[in-house]
Amino acid sequence: MRRALLVSATAIGVLAAGLVSGCSPGPAPTATISAGEAATAAGFSAVTVRRAGQLGDGTNWTVMLPQVRGGDAGVRTSFNGQLDALLTTLTGAPSGNGQTMSDGSLGSAERSRAVIGERTLAGVVIVLSGAKGAAHPNTRVETVVVDNQTGEAITEPFDDPDGAAEAIAELAAANDPTGRLKQGGVSFGTFRAWLPLPEGMHLYVSVPHAAGDFVPVTVPWHKVSGLLKPDVREVLVG
Repeated sequence: MRRALLVSATAIGVLAAGLVSGCSPGPAPTATISAGEAATAAGFSAVTVRRAGQLGDGTNWTVMLPQVRGGDAGVRTSFNGQLDALLTTLTGAPSGNGQTMSDGSLGSAERSRAVIGERTLAGVVIVLSGAKGAAHPNTRVETVVVDNQTGEAITEPFDDPDGAAEAIAELAAANDPTGRLKQGGVSFGTFRAWLPLPEGMHLYVSVPHAAGDFVPVTVPWHKVSGLLKPDVREVLVG
């Protein structure tokens, strides 16, 4: 039986009119809750928190970062800390190209959010990033998934990553309602970002910018569960 999804908080906060100046880490974070702060299994609730900052080369960002409140303190600290570290990775060290980063989206529904499941905490960060002189901004997507009982990150869900490559590519293409993945060029390396949802493994498949940068697609659990590590299958699917 699949694990039920309990709460999802989307990052629908309105961006500040001007990008924040000064040095990282910027002003104190403020929490935005899109659908209320409902009680959940294990006591967690999903929020998004404003993060803003600037580096010496002019790189600056104002984004909404998924976080959780409540629940076990150790698990909460692990999850929130990993998302903070993910943002640090996205913003990077000064490179001289003066990136500007803001909240991104994939279509009308996919934005940064935290997702609370029966046995998992998951977060996706979707940002729009543009550098000085670049022809266009690009969408970047990163995810974090942890066991909400232990706080341990699930970084490699597949029992045999190399063996799963072809199967996952075929399943992603077959379950893509847009048809963009049927055009070929999909490789296993494009499945690094994913979330567990009630209906299946939600993949963010990297594609060329002209095709949208990322294609979100959900593969039903009954089609992917046989590829998962046994302990991961127990957490994600039950």
